[in-house]
Amino acid sequence: MKKLIVSLTLLAGLGVNASALYFDGGLTGTTGPDYSGYKLNLRVGEGNFALEPSITSYKYDTAAYDNKTFRTYGLRGAWEQEAYTVGAEAGTTPEVNGYKNVYAGGDITFSLTPTSGGKSRLAGPGSRSVSGGGEGVARVDIGASLKHTAHTQKVLTVERETGQTEASLFAGAKVLMLNLSASYTGYAYGDEDATPQGFVPGMNFALAAKPRSSVTARVDIPATIPMVTPFAGYTTTKYKGAKDSSAITLGGYVDLNMVVANVTYQIFDNGTDNDSFVSIGAGVKF
Repeated sequence: MKKLIVSLTLLAGLGVNASALYFDGGLTGTTGPDYSGYKLNLRVGEGNFALEPSITSYKYDTAAYDNKTFRTYGLRGAWEQEAYTVGAEAGTTPEVNGYKNVYAGGDITFSLTPTSGGKSRLAGPGSRSVSGGGEGVARVDIGASLKHTAHTQKVLTVERETGQTEASLFAGAKVLMLNLSASYTGYAYGDEDATPQGFVPGMNFALAAKPRSSVTARVDIPATIPMVTPFAGYTTTKYKGAKDSSAITLGGYVDLNMVVANVTYQIFDNGTDNDSFVSIGAGVKF
C-alpha cells in the first residue's frame, strides 16, 4: 500500500488531475495441499501511463519451510498505446528462512489489429479480459519479455546464489467467440548454488525448483453463459534435476463492469502425484 500511496503522490506532483485517474484492483487467494497464498494486484493509471504495484504472499505448511510466510513486493510501469505496450518491472522477496531474491525485467507487446479492444492485451504482462466476439480474426497480440532474478539462500553461515534469466514469447488472438493465448518461457542460469522459489507461467502457486522451459495455452469463451466467461488452460514444464510437470486449469470469471470475480481449479501433476489447487478472487475497477 505504501507503493500505491507513493505512486499517487508522484502523479499528483506531475500535475495529473486525480479525476482523470483510473483504478483496477483485485485480491486472489489460493489453497492446496500444505499450501496457502494470496496476490494483491493494483493498477493505477492516467492516459497512456499505468503503475501496477503488487504483493504476493505464500506459505508452505511443512517442516522443511518452518511454516514461514514469504512475501514478494513488485512494481511494474507501462506505457500503453493502442498499437503497443512497453513495460518495466522490479521487485524483491525479503529474507525468510534464509531465502531472498531480487528481480528486474521488461516486456513489449504489439497489437496487429489495434482497432479491436483498445489497449487491453490478450497475452503477456499487460493482458486483461477482452469481452465480446467478432467475425473471423478480430484481434492479434504478440510480444516478448525478459526477466532476471538473483536468488540467495543461506545455509548455516554460507550464502549461496543463483542467477536465473527467463525469456518469454507470447501471443493472443480473438477468433470468433474465442480468446486464445499461449506462451513459451525458456530459462538460463549462472551459478546454481541456491534453489529458486517463485511462480512458473501458468501455475497458480509458488514452486521451489529450477525450470528449464515452460509452455502454456489457454482459451476463454466469452458470452457463452450469461455474465460468466469460462476458461481452460494447460501448462507443461521441464526442470533441472526433477521430473517434468503438467497442470490443467479450469475456471470462470464474472465481469460486471465495476466488479469482477473469478474461480479457478488447477490439477497439478508433478510426474509422481497429482495435487489440486483452488483459487478465488474478486476485484473492483473504476
